[in-house]
Amino acid sequence: MPDIDKKRIAECLEGLDARITMFADGFIDEVWEIVNSRMGPDSYSLYTQMNQFAERISTSGTGGVGLELIKKRRAFGGFTANIGYAAASLGVETTLIGVYGKNAVDPVFEPLTKLCRVISLSDAATTHVFEFDDGKILMSHMAAVQEINWKHINDTVGREKLDKLLRSSEMIGVGYWSLLPAFDEIVSEVCENLRGDAKPRRLFYDFADFRKKDSASLSHTLTNLKKLNSVIPMTLSVNEHEAAALFEMYNETMGEDLNRIPEKTEGIRKQIGLDELVIHTPHYAAAASSGEKAVLESQRFCERPKRSAGAGDTFNGGYIAASLGGLEISQRLHTANIAVSYFLENAEFPNKQNLIEQMKLF
Repeated sequence: MPDIDKKRIAECLEGLDARITMFADGFIDEVWEIVNSRMGPDSYSLYTQMNQFAERISTSGTGGVGLELIKKRRAFGGFTANIGYAAASLGVETTLIGVYGKNAVDPVFEPLTKLCRVISLSDAATTHVFEFDDGKILMSHMAAVQEINWKHINDTVGREKLDKLLRSSEMIGVGYWSLLPAFDEIVSEVCENLRGDAKPRRLFYDFADFRKKDSASLSHTLTNLKKLNSVIPMTLSVNEHEAAALFEMYNETMGEDLNRIPEKTEGIRKQIGLDELVIHTPHYAAAASSGEKAVLESQRFCERPKRSAGAGDTFNGGYIAASLGGLEISQRLHTANIAVSYFLENAEFPNKQNLIEQMKLF
C-alpha cells in the first residue's frame, strides 16, 4: 500500500470547486431491527448476524415465521440521495434529479434541500431495510422509480434547463442499474446530448445488486457502456458481492490473495472496456483506472457499525469528491475509505472537517 499524502487530501477538500448532476431514483428507507427473543417489556435480544436470521428462516421449514420488528429510523436513501448528500457534504455542488415527492418534497428529504439542488419527478419509492451488524436486507417497492424515463425527465425539468445542468457538470451519476429500468436509455441520452462537448467530465455508476437482473441484461448494458466510454470516460463502482459477480462473468475470481486484487481489477476493467473500475469492501478498496497503476487500499474494519445502510454510497461520495479534486488513485481510495469509516462509526455523513479529523486516526 503506497504512502498517502494526507496534507494533499486536506488541501483538495478545502479548495474543492466542482459540480455534479445525478439521476434518477429516490427512496424513503424504513429501517428496522429484528427481535430474536423478548424477555420482558424492556428486555430483548436482536438478530445481530445475517446468518442467525437465515437459520431461523431455514429451520422453520414449510411453516410460518412470526417476527417482531423495532423501528430504528426513517431516512432518505438511494443512489442520488445518499451519494449526492455524501458528495455535497464534502463541498461538491450537487444537483439531484429523482423521485422525492409529487406535489412537494417529502420531509424526509429536507436535509438534501439544504445542501443540494433537488428536482423531483414524482413520489419517492420505499425500501424496508433490516439492519444487522454484518450487513443488511433491503426490500423495495419500485413503482415510482420504474416509471422514470428520459422523456419524463426532459418534460419535467425542461430541455434547456436540463442541457445547462449537464453541460455545467464535471461529473454525472446514473444509478442504480438493477433498480432503474430506463438506465441504458438515460445513459445513452446523456452521452448523446454531450457528444462533441470539449468540457472534461466523467460518468459515474453504481449498479447495485447484479442478481436482480439476468446476465443477458448485464452484458447488454456493459456492451452499451463500452461503446459510450469513448464519448465520456466512465467509472463503475461495485461492492464485494457485485465485484464477485462481475469477475465471474469473465471466468475470474477475486481470490484471497490481496496482492493480486489490483492486477485482477485492471484485467477486468480492460475487458469491460470502461475507463475506471472501483471495488469497495469492508476490509479494503481497490481501483484500476486508465493511465494509472491499479492499487489496493486497506480499510479499518468496523465490527459493530452504528449504521450500515448507505455505507457504500458514502464511499462513493468520498471517491467522487476526491476525483473532482484531482487526487491520484491511491488518494481517492483513501479519501473514500475515511468517509465510509466515519459513517459506520458515527451513523452520519462526514463533512470536510469530520473527514480531515477522521483521517488523523488512520
